[in-house]
Amino acid sequence: MEGNKKLQRAEFIKMSGGLAFLMLSSKWLFAENIQAADLVNTAQKRQEYTTSLLKKLVTDIGPKPSGSKAYAKAAKVVFQEMKRSLPDVNYDKYEFDNWDPISSSNLIVGGQHIEAIPQKRGVGTTADGVQGIIAKSGNGFVILDEQNATILAYFSVNQYGKAIAGSGSGNLSISVPVFGIGKQDIPLLERSVKNKQQAWIKSEYHPVYKAPGINVIGQIKGKSKKEILVIAHLDTIFNTPGANDNTSSVIVMLMLAHAASGRENKHTLTFIASDSEEYVYEGAYHYAEGRIADHTIKDIRHVINFDSLTYGPNLWISSKNQDVKDLIHKIHKDLNIDAKPIFDESDGYVMDSLPFKPSGAKALHANSRGYDEKTLPVYHRPDDTADKVPLDCVEISFLVFDEYIRRIDVQ
Repeated sequence: MEGNKKLQRAEFIKMSGGLAFLMLSSKWLFAENIQAADLVNTAQKRQEYTTSLLKKLVTDIGPKPSGSKAYAKAAKVVFQEMKRSLPDVNYDKYEFDNWDPISSSNLIVGGQHIEAIPQKRGVGTTADGVQGIIAKSGNGFVILDEQNATILAYFSVNQYGKAIAGSGSGNLSISVPVFGIGKQDIPLLERSVKNKQQAWIKSEYHPVYKAPGINVIGQIKGKSKKEILVIAHLDTIFNTPGANDNTSSVIVMLMLAHAASGRENKHTLTFIASDSEEYVYEGAYHYAEGRIADHTIKDIRHVINFDSLTYGPNLWISSKNQDVKDLIHKIHKDLNIDAKPIFDESDGYVMDSLPFKPSGAKALHANSRGYDEKTLPVYHRPDDTADKVPLDCVEISFLVFDEYIRRIDVQ
């Protein structure tokens, strides 16, 4: 039976002419892509698509730190979604050394417990923890050894709300355990500093060697090799499901991919769900290094990086290209978008777009603001859950960047 099918197909090609058959096949493929684009061709469908993927990637999977089984599960979901409309989808895998926190204790100052979250990929304490006097250090706090005033632990303050994973920024010149605390605890700590109270904390880390890193890469070949690259990181830190940072942005990117699949594009379009953004952009660097090695990095003419598009309706655009900013502003006006984009003068090569700087492409980094009291306090928190994502921000991001891609594609 299989042989008969092959024979029939061969006879059909012979009768119809090879070129005609290939053209017909191309039309069939394009028709399939149009059907895939129908997944997101109305606002109602986009909302349903968003809520469905938020459930799969956020509610069902939860935190998905780089190197974890949960992340691999999320990458598989994204891979399957890309396959619904993109003809070329692949995993881009690599290995890296990782550190997982295996214990964490609240900061105890003068007998009072304060929420403190260890730094991602940080340095742990001894098994007994560290103890000393609480003191002020720059914009943060430290535990000092009573005998020689050596810093034993450092505490950074989250300006948006409750404790998030600590940041080593500050006046640190030595490697010490770093923790994050919330801004609401500043008055208590300042009183404790004044009274020179005792403080104690403990946190241990487990090294993970050759942890698996996974980028998901989808591509639509255009009429030319000139390329538009869109990237959004899929990983979260260890204690948050990351609905706003950055799963919602990945969903926007997937919808843009579905929409673009139903068009004939001048540029090749590449969509990347990147790994390890929360760990010094290792996933983006790995993919970019591959593009440098195969001499295709210069094909990239536009880099668009999405990070937390749903903190509010006002897109925050970082780019040094005035024409990029002008185009974003014009799109808002033309589409009558009820939001006010924010522009800054920083380089568009920010975070996951940074590794692509050798391309010389026009770079755009997109964040957002507007619902600060609702969305910013959940940043890197366990309560960055699916219900915290403002769906109107998803819709605005899709509309603006779908049009942005359309317009730069014809340039």
